[in-house]
Amino acid sequence: MSLYREARRFGFTLIELLVVIAIIAVLVALLLPAVQQAREAARRSQCKNNLKQLGLAMHNYHDNFNMLPPSAINPGTVGSTNFIPTGGIRNITGYLLILPQLEQTPLYNQINFNIATGQADWNGQGGGGTQVVLQNYKMDVLRCPSDVPYVDPNTYTPQNMYTITAATRVSYGFVSEQTEYDYWAGYNTWTQNRNATKSAFGFDAAARMADLRDGTSNTILMIETPYKKCSYVFGPFLEAWVHTHQIYPAYFGINMPWPGCGGLPYAWGAGSAHTGGCQVVLGDGSVRFLSQNIFKPLIQALVSVNNGDIVGTF
Repeated sequence: MSLYREARRFGFTLIELLVVIAIIAVLVALLLPAVQQAREAARRSQCKNNLKQLGLAMHNYHDNFNMLPPSAINPGTVGSTNFIPTGGIRNITGYLLILPQLEQTPLYNQINFNIATGQADWNGQGGGGTQVVLQNYKMDVLRCPSDVPYVDPNTYTPQNMYTITAATRVSYGFVSEQTEYDYWAGYNTWTQNRNATKSAFGFDAAARMADLRDGTSNTILMIETPYKKCSYVFGPFLEAWVHTHQIYPAYFGINMPWPGCGGLPYAWGAGSAHTGGCQVVLGDGSVRFLSQNIFKPLIQALVSVNNGDIVGTF
């Protein structure tokens, strides 16, 4: 009898087991959000580091060529006939131009910059094409680890301003002061329908640091943009220019859902998977977080390089 009682003293009742399981479940429920927050903090930190590397790469490019990299070379945009000769479509992106500054010289050396890297051609001028070496190629430094993959790589075969083959998405876009409907020339002879202010980047050329007269710490160079937008054809992509290559946050906002897009941003919208906004790299190479509730005229002031804007704390 004493041995039986001794054996029972070391056992657990069903109720005791259920209580322990319940306690463990509560602890897991309490700890899981903290773990998720820690993981997102790490991803956001990596995203910030990506933008810092891009800022440094653009400064190094400027040191070599005395200007920032163009957002695109001879793109097949709506105004291409005004500044690109027949057969001259190339669709080379600024991402490809800074490959050596991102320690991607072997890839850079495999690209033939005398021919096209993409097929988008709004006006049917000719000269477009694709290069196999760039197809399906992904670069971690151009991809925010918080974003969710979406139709990547992307192929679109109808011949228009979105034609592209096996192109991978990027999370960071060259900012624009206007949409591409307003560009009718290269950057050095740049005209717009509405005004004459500029962002730092354009077609076939870009600003010099001396041109950032609003101040390098008051000028956005690149901004986060989500993979998933209103349509899967919307860029930007590493390989080649498409119609929605540059990002226009002053009008299309940050994480701003667009009417008819099911809660998704439109083509030129900025944003990220980070809560409350997205990150940008400024002309001085610093990285800042912009709230999605930021006043749109302030974004406009941060995008323009020569509008005489006075930008306070943001």
